[in-house]
Parts: sequence; structure tokens; C-alpha cells
Amino acid sequence: MSDPNNGAIIFVHGLLGFSSFSIFGKRVHYFRNLRSSLRNSTRQVLFPELPATGYIEDRARVLANFLAHISADHIDLIAHSMGGLDCRYLIHHLDPMHRVRSLTTVATPHHGSPLAKWTIEGSDMCFRLMHSISTPAVNDLTPESCARFNIEISNRKDVRYCSYASTRCPTDMSFILRSWGNRIAANSGDNDGMVPVASAQWGEFRDVLQADHFELTGWSFAWPDARKARPFNHLQFYLNLVRELTENHS
Repeated sequence: MSDPNNGAIIFVHGLLGFSSFSIFGKRVHYFRNLRSSLRNSTRQVLFPELPATGYIEDRARVLANFLAHISADHIDLIAHSMGGLDCRYLIHHLDPMHRVRSLTTVATPHHGSPLAKWTIEGSDMCFRLMHSISTPAVNDLTPESCARFNIEISNRKDVRYCSYASTRCPTDMSFILRSWGNRIAANSGDNDGMVPVASAQWGEFRDVLQADHFELTGWSFAWPDARKARPFNHLQFYLNLVRELTENHS
């Protein structure tokens, strides 16, 4: 029987993401302040770095190599955005020992995002810039690409798949996401500025969080507003999630 404490919780970043980097002598983390908040966890909590703009398969292989070098009887994956697709590929193709027990995705475009398609096809300067900094990953995130992905990558029966979506009214989003949020709303309904709520649903759908896409990792680029629950309390959300995963495997 495996030791319940000999497990690992892995946080996986999304497109254009990173584990951490140093600027002006300070460490900046993709999941803002989360690493220090989880330092007393009874389980290993790790934050690998994947190719920021790589294809799903390439990112998944880097993640698999990272996991191959950690000692853990079982692994729980928590993934933001594109990271959820990387994890699904890994579970299907790259987990021969079946150590992964669960995957929780947060605002992952399981069914693609129209924003990816517009980025590829758009001719205005904004979309051309987005395309230049997100290639080739963006090609894997269109609704058409994700439909093909979902045919190939089925859920594994011994893994628990859970998902969360997020949304804000476009007028309440940061200026970075507002125009995209409006356009996605007209095309696909409620969204977080990048991913439609409907696209983020996979496996056991848990909840729709009141947050834009960046707030989910602790980065809020709009004025705080208590009435609108801004900024989203990402630390409490992930601490609760880690606690739940730890208790489930005790």
C-alpha cells in the first residue's frame, strides 16, 4: 500500500507561461504568491516550466520528463488554460506507470477558443502581434484543432477529471481583455476574456468562477472592486483545492 503523503501536486502553466523568473532582484511566479502559500503542505507541490509557445505534444513531453525525475507514488495535476490540454495528452500517452490520479483544469479551452482562430486569421496589428508571440501553440487551440484532439485523446478510466470555468462581464474585465471578451461573448457566450465557459467544461464540471483569465493566476489588471469580488481570491481557491486533493488521498 502506497504512503498517502508520498504524492505530488503539480501546477501546470498555460500558453506564454513560465515557472518563475527574476526581475529587479525579485522572483515573479506564474501562479502569483502560491508557492510560498503552500510551503507547509504535507505533499510535494511543484511548478514545472514548459515551452511557453510549444505544441501540446512538445509541452506534454517536457512535463513527462519532469515527472520522471520526481519521487511520488501518485500525482495530482492542476492546470491553468492550455496546461490542461498538455496534461490530458500526458495522461493518455506519457504516463506508463499510471501515477496520475487526477487532473483539475481551470479555464482550459477543451473545445478551443475562437480567439485562437482570430489570432491566426486576423489581419489587424493586434492579432498579428498575438500570432507572432504565440506560434506554434495557438494552432493547437482553435475549435477545429481541439475537436480533433478530443477524438484522439480520451479520458482514462482510472483518472478523475474535474474542470472549472471562469467569467466576467466584458465591461468588468481589464482593458487588456475587454475587447476580446466582447467579441467572444457575441460568438460563444460567457467567457473570461480568452476562453468561453462552454469550452472549459470537461469531465466533472465543478463551478464557474468569478474571474477573468489572468485573475485565475493572481494577476489582476483592473481596479479592485469589492462589489464585483475583484480581484479573485486565487490563493484561497488553490489552497482549498490542494486541501481537497490531499484529504482524498489520505
